[in-house]
Amino acid sequence: MANKKNRTLIFGTGAGGVNFYRSSRGSLNVIGFLDNNREKQGQALFGKVIYAPSRLSELVFDQIIIASDYYQEIYPQLVNELAVSAEKVSVFFNHQTTPGFFQRLRSRLEQCAYERLCRRPGWVSDLLYRRLFAAKSDVKRFALEWLDEAEANKVHVFRNAQAGSVQGPHYVGQDVPVTPITVPEVALYRFCQGQVRSISRTVILPEGRLINERVTTAIIDSADYSTGHLVYHGEAFALARQGTAPQYVERGMLVSGGTETNYYHWMLEILSQLQFVRELPGEYDHYPLLISEHSQTIPSIKAMLDAMGITRPLVLLKSVASYCVGDLLMISAPNNGIFNYKGPADCLPNYNFSRPESIGFLRENGLSLAAGVDRAVLPKRVFLGRKGYLRPYNQAQILARLEPHGFECVYMEEQDIQHQVAIMANADIIIGPTGAAWTNIIFASRGARALCWMAEELGALACYSNLADIVGVDMNYLRYQANTSASRELYYKGYSIDAEAVVQWLAMGDADSRPGHSQ
Repeated sequence: MANKKNRTLIFGTGAGGVNFYRSSRGSLNVIGFLDNNREKQGQALFGKVIYAPSRLSELVFDQIIIASDYYQEIYPQLVNELAVSAEKVSVFFNHQTTPGFFQRLRSRLEQCAYERLCRRPGWVSDLLYRRLFAAKSDVKRFALEWLDEAEANKVHVFRNAQAGSVQGPHYVGQDVPVTPITVPEVALYRFCQGQVRSISRTVILPEGRLINERVTTAIIDSADYSTGHLVYHGEAFALARQGTAPQYVERGMLVSGGTETNYYHWMLEILSQLQFVRELPGEYDHYPLLISEHSQTIPSIKAMLDAMGITRPLVLLKSVASYCVGDLLMISAPNNGIFNYKGPADCLPNYNFSRPESIGFLRENGLSLAAGVDRAVLPKRVFLGRKGYLRPYNQAQILARLEPHGFECVYMEEQDIQHQVAIMANADIIIGPTGAAWTNIIFASRGARALCWMAEELGALACYSNLADIVGVDMNYLRYQANTSASRELYYKGYSIDAEAVVQWLAMGDADSRPGHSQ
């Protein structure tokens, strides 16, 4: 735990910075925030000034804690570019503490106030808004509308809604039936003077309107779609940072998702939208694509984007900037899911969906990239290794038990997309912890076997089990206890997995596959 006297700067003012401050302010002496977004610099958050990183030489501080999904970029910015001592820089995963009673009470009261001011119109809501957000604040309140209900803005339907299903996770020893759902339509929407960001599915419109996309297979009050400029949303209102000087773009089609650093979201939610670009009505032929600049800096995503043969011009959106688009197009996500919650995360299978047609589109483009890879030198038994800060566990112990059985540890982040695809397509058995590397299961061969472990608190999160079912992979799950139900905390919380349970699953499958074995 950090000493309470340590003067602390928190780098990040998005959901990560806000949540970290709320959970840790009782144990830290926070003197301010840092953010690369010029629109936020000079503003205040929780009564603390938001500084530009370039001003660090003017500030007296003992430590900087990075509370942002972009920590892999921010860390070298601080240490290499701004010459901050590495001993003074850390990531928020390492500073989580159990909040005390009064801190929990204060956080709960704030949550209740947010819920009340966004629930419905009235004098109580108005009073809370004025009380919590002074006139100088960049956070504004908007009337909330859901994208699927914005019929006046719908200009084209690519695919009608249809009956479908979601396969929940098969925990070892359990038979789990599919969950019937209505797969939502894929539609094109058009807006005038829409304000957007690269990591948001939110459009701010004139006259106090805000449009946000939700997961229609699971319309629940606890879903949290806050990201980018969306701070909080309720039944009637949403709180968002409108910004003071958004960059103007004449026209374009937004291709975005809830994050731009996660491989799963890039593949399933963002790049899958490009399948329908080719089907856009002719009147939109001259509209460029508005897409995150990270599409060009993440090699695997750029390669997939190039493989799709999109010839339209790209307008690259910066993560820290807002854009006002005079004539804005937006395609509803072909695949989507709820990944954050206002309360405990206890998922049901229908909290996410993937359409087989869309997975086929991604699979076809990925396999075309890997056509030239020599599979003879690739492992048949693959262990998906993890590096970095997220969800540390007893990986070395698990790997030591698996290597004698012919498993090779593969770090997907070290492979180019061609080899990521080829390794997964070549594998007979894949084992590893839940995480974005499992996105590549869409390239696996029918009949392959897979074992994944996932926090018990996540319930029946079905994002990877459903992909496995679509492509014909026999995927099983083991549970572990993370001892937290907060969805954002589950993203990084460490744990331990039973190595013997992994080996037993492997032995059971190997026995079933022996010649002459009676099923």
